[in-house]
Amino acid sequence: MKKIAFLVNPASGAARRQDRTELIRRYCPSGIAYDILLWEKREQKEALFRQALNGDYEAVIAVGGDGTVNAVASALTGTDKALGIVPLGSGNGLARHLGIPLDPIKALGMLDKARIQKIDTCYLNQKTFFCTAGVGFDAHIGKLFAESRKRGMATYAGMTIREIFSYQPQLYKLTVDGEVSEHRAFLIAFGNAAQYGGNAYITPQADIQDGLIDISIIRPFPILKGLPLAYRLFNKNLGDSRDVLQLKGKQILLERHGAGPVHYDGEPDVMGEKLEISIIPSSLNVLIP
Repeated sequence: MKKIAFLVNPASGAARRQDRTELIRRYCPSGIAYDILLWEKREQKEALFRQALNGDYEAVIAVGGDGTVNAVASALTGTDKALGIVPLGSGNGLARHLGIPLDPIKALGMLDKARIQKIDTCYLNQKTFFCTAGVGFDAHIGKLFAESRKRGMATYAGMTIREIFSYQPQLYKLTVDGEVSEHRAFLIAFGNAAQYGGNAYITPQADIQDGLIDISIIRPFPILKGLPLAYRLFNKNLGDSRDVLQLKGKQILLERHGAGPVHYDGEPDVMGEKLEISIIPSSLNVLIP
């Protein structure tokens, strides 16, 4: 790498901004020239991305959590510039899948030895995702959490425990490369990569370079099976459960009864009754160890 741009989400406050810029200045390998582009306000996003794309950079490094990584990766898709990641989030799904160190100092230290790999890009109704997207219980919890004034893992866990007893699985019509099927499901996940983040492997067989979208359909299950399913989720063998159906495809249409919550790379959203999920193979360059 001769010259790169760090696109930094400074989170909140001057202290965070100083911490992240100081981290780069201290630990970026000495042989690399770089600029630091601070993404401090939402309205700066387009201008900063234009600057990164039009500059003489070989790579643009996303410094932040999964939302920052998704935004930078989306802008770089289809270009010759590579995405790098200095992970500072709670999930760090793409960084984990690509084998990028979760220690930001080590992630910075590998930049002068990194190599470029091409990966696939997926879309959920024109919203880009690189790890996972989906509907059902996890999207429902994501929406509630986004609307909550309280943050943190304790709030998220409390919501999950409370809602799992009352959540009603939905009926979905799924068309995968022309094959139609119907499923009553607790959730349906679409994976480009294997995990949500945090080593939760929802589509454990997913390969980010194979040009295919992996699908995990978790059927309604007795509440006593919740813990065994969670155990499988974190041990990469979710597909071994009789309550889980796994498929693969390139062009997917999901139909449901009305609009509802969705998620993509950890971002909650609300979309309509028809969801189109597609993939563009080998469309993003990434830096890996």
